[in-house]
Formats: sequence, C-alpha cells, structure tokens
Amino acid sequence: MRTPAEIVDFLIGFSGRQATDVVAVPGGIAVRHRDFPASYNNNRVLVREAVEPAKLLAAVDEVMADLDYRVIVFLDDEPGRAFEPAAVAAGYTTHELVAMRFEGAVPPAPSVRVESLELPVMIEALRRNWRADEPELPEDEVEQLATRIAARRRGADEVHFLGVVADGRPVAWADLYLHEGIAQIEYVLTVPGHQGHGYSTAIMREALRRARGRDTVFLFADGEDWPQNWYGRLGFTPVGRFHEYVRTT
Repeated sequence: MRTPAEIVDFLIGFSGRQATDVVAVPGGIAVRHRDFPASYNNNRVLVREAVEPAKLLAAVDEVMADLDYRVIVFLDDEPGRAFEPAAVAAGYTTHELVAMRFEGAVPPAPSVRVESLELPVMIEALRRNWRADEPELPEDEVEQLATRIAARRRGADEVHFLGVVADGRPVAWADLYLHEGIAQIEYVLTVPGHQGHGYSTAIMREALRRARGRDTVFLFADGEDWPQNWYGRLGFTPVGRFHEYVRTT
C-alpha cells in the first residue's frame, strides 16, 4: 500500500521547515536541530524511495556522527521493507507505523470543553509529563524534549495545541498542523489518572472540526497497538505504512 504522495510531501516539508540543517541523503533528506540533540523527531533521516542500503547507512552515519543514536524513517511500505535486512544486520531495531486518512463525516462539537493552549502552558505540561514518565532522564534532556514544541510552529501555516484543562492544568492534548490543504493530527495524549473521561475523543473531534474543508486529514498510529482501532472508529482508514529504524550507539 503506497503512502499518498501528499502525505509524504507534507511530512518532509514539515520536518524540513523546523530544522536548523537539512542535508540531502540517498532517497531523501536528513533533518537536524542543533538545539535539541536529544530529540529523535528533530534529528532523523526521512526516505521516500528505494535506495542502496550500504550507501544510505554510510550517509546516515556521516550526517548523525555527533549523536549517540541513528533514526531512519521510510515513508513508504515497499522500500521500507526492502531495507529491513540490511538495517537489522547493522544493529537497527524496527518499528512500523500506519498512515491513516480521515474518510468519515465531520463530528459534532465535543461535549467536553477543548481549548487552544498557549505555548508556555504546553511547555510546562510537557515538562511535568516527561519528569513523571522518565524520572531518570537528565534535566537538560527534559528541557529539550519539552521546549522542542516551539519549533513546530515553523513547520506549517497554522499550528494549534488543543487541550482539555482540569484544575488549572492541561490533562489531555494534541497538535493540529494545517498547511496548504493538508491537516495532520499528532501527539494525542491523556495524562495518567485522567483517562476514561473522553478527553482524547473530545480533542479529536475538535481537531477534525478545525480541519474540515482540507483536502487530506491524516495521522499515523503504531502498527501493533490499540490506537489504530480507536482511530478507525473515529473515521480514519489506513492508507500507507511507514518503517522506522533506530540504533543507539
């Protein structure tokens, strides 16, 4: 199942506009952000076509030489699968993601209040969440992983941080990116202890309402986890498969 070209184009453009450095590699680009070396999403290689594995692996080692990890994402299924034997032999682990496009009817307004969150509010919420999830993470890495969200605002014409607030703090949130007829919903999360109240569903409904009229609305889900089925119930259909390869050095 070939990933639609408009989704691949959007993802490459969104990543490139955030980056401090964009480098051509066989089959795609490498994006780097010098302020966030701890962030896999800001320092990775995006590949859209079949490549000679040895050439790609060498290019990745060169462009990410200063980092203690390597991340390669194939944005299409067939070339991604073809690369797997070489990646595994080189010490990479594999992870599959499913690209899903919205093909349902725009839902009614959510019954739970969903609001746009300001950047400082989101950064503080992310700090709390990273500290709770990864208590051993060094504070400088926590800061990088929380503040990298600011760079996303350069990735698309409109970037919205949608959330549900309880007791004065965000307890659920998601990103919505709108750019030239395309919309992506990303980073859907409800904080532990606040699940089961329909917050994520409410945020998804609000995101879909704000994205109405766009030519393509999409997200991607873990290929092996339950959210794929949940997104399906909300009107999303699989349209492609990504292959992510990660190696820590």
